[in-house]
Amino acid sequence: MNFSIKKIVSLCLFACLLSTHFVFGKIVNKKEPKTKISTNPIETRPKLVIGIVIDQMRYDYLYRFYNQYSDNGFKRLLNDGFSCENTHYNYTPTNTAPGHASIFTGATPTNHEIINNQWYSRAEKRIFYCTEDKTVKSLGTKTSEGKKGKMSPYNLKTTTITDEIKLATNQRAKVVGISIKDRGAILPAGHIANGAYWYDTSSGKMISSTYYFEELPKWVKDFNNKKVVGKYIKQGWELLLPLTEYYQSLADENHYEKPPIKNKKATFPYFIDKYNKKKRHKEFIYTAPANTFLRDFAQEAILKEKLGKNEVTDFLTLSFSPTDYIGHRYGIYSVEVQDTYLRLDRELAIFFEFLDKNIGKGEYTLFLTADHAAAASSYHLQDLQFDAGYLKWDSMKVELNDFLEEQYGKGDFISYLMDQDVFLNRELLSQRNISLEEAQQKTSEFLLAQKGITQTITATELSKQIQRTGFLQLVQNGFNARLSPDVSFLHQSGYMDSYYKKGGTTHGMPYTYDTQVPLIFFGKNIKRGKTHRRVEITDIAATLASLLYLQQPSGCVGNPIIEIFED
Repeated sequence: MNFSIKKIVSLCLFACLLSTHFVFGKIVNKKEPKTKISTNPIETRPKLVIGIVIDQMRYDYLYRFYNQYSDNGFKRLLNDGFSCENTHYNYTPTNTAPGHASIFTGATPTNHEIINNQWYSRAEKRIFYCTEDKTVKSLGTKTSEGKKGKMSPYNLKTTTITDEIKLATNQRAKVVGISIKDRGAILPAGHIANGAYWYDTSSGKMISSTYYFEELPKWVKDFNNKKVVGKYIKQGWELLLPLTEYYQSLADENHYEKPPIKNKKATFPYFIDKYNKKKRHKEFIYTAPANTFLRDFAQEAILKEKLGKNEVTDFLTLSFSPTDYIGHRYGIYSVEVQDTYLRLDRELAIFFEFLDKNIGKGEYTLFLTADHAAAASSYHLQDLQFDAGYLKWDSMKVELNDFLEEQYGKGDFISYLMDQDVFLNRELLSQRNISLEEAQQKTSEFLLAQKGITQTITATELSKQIQRTGFLQLVQNGFNARLSPDVSFLHQSGYMDSYYKKGGTTHGMPYTYDTQVPLIFFGKNIKRGKTHRRVEITDIAATLASLLYLQQPSGCVGNPIIEIFED
């Protein structure tokens, strides 16, 4: 009897356990099968990284023209990518060469040594261009000795993120740099790129130098032989939309713009062959179709170099320079600038569709930013009752030299004065046993007395490496003890070079109108979202290094933008 009861109880318990097993089994089976997650981070890298730099793009262009953008250009990046809405340059001068160098090195001019587009060389007593290299020859120009092609990244003194991906893959990764400007192609592509290509304004062709190869690749020659520029010049530049739709801009004809030539007004349409046929190839870069030409070449490079088809990640750098030329000539509130960005938006949409098809949707990662922004016309600001104006460097140089002659006797004490820089004649000062520090200080005092100049600092002070604040910190970050000027000075906000009295605008200062730029990451391993936290331009290279599991570039001072990685 007892045995039977125990047996029955045991059977009941077994049945219950069995029932529970089946019930939970059914629940577990309702779950989706687990996706196999790779434990190898290398396998998560994209096939291709594209670094897009839009020369002179202000942050507010993302939203000033937002309602007229297409769904698949800038809006696609903003909606499906990660936007850093408060991105700034953390040094001055804010110009093209140091901008491109800092984006891809994560360093400021202090370390990468591209202190400006050009600067005064004390050793050679002349103006020195940022990417000039007398040891190489031109490729693609009429003569191999042509100066336009004698360029290389030699003067860039730190590695780039593009260098690091080459080094990490034992040179298997391909890196190609493309721009209208030589500096916009060369500096981003780094020291060991497979090629860098830029535009020759005398021939309308894409060229390079023997730094990269002995002769231009066949596909580049074939592209040049198609004479693509001639086709776009013939088509001309007309408005994309009816003129009444350009309500975010001033009138098509206004006195803040600089006309293309004396007998041509700054108004649409622009048919170069009708007003400047002799310089048609040079004039082309001041028109929006030059961006289309650049996109054509970039797509050809991807196909012919088989970028994104490698067993490791490849890297394309693409810098749209026409936006800068157009901005300089017509100003930030011109119909020309608005039309340029509306058209560029369509070009980006076409480019993204090309990438989706040829690399694979979700298989590439890109970022978009700018090398600097731009200021409003000083005349325009004056008309709006701001305190603004223009500074004349030639007359200021004469007056400063006269002032120093009063202190030290007759002589040419100023080797160079332009923008924010004064280079003193150190050789003359040494010959006369004049203290360099004293001459720098007197120069500083003179400059501070000039209308439109608000702050000055000497090289002696900057060499002390004191932690500074405000705008002087940006000057410090742009200072290189070996190369930089004896005295740096800042214009008042709203002031600029008198060259732009003729129309248009410029950049270079530490004010937010020059430092704040867009920054959007998009594609593989990039989550959707945005941050309004302050991000510095040197953070881009650090972020890419984290995304790609690479060593940061050698001079990198930036930090990864962690919001991109956080869930």
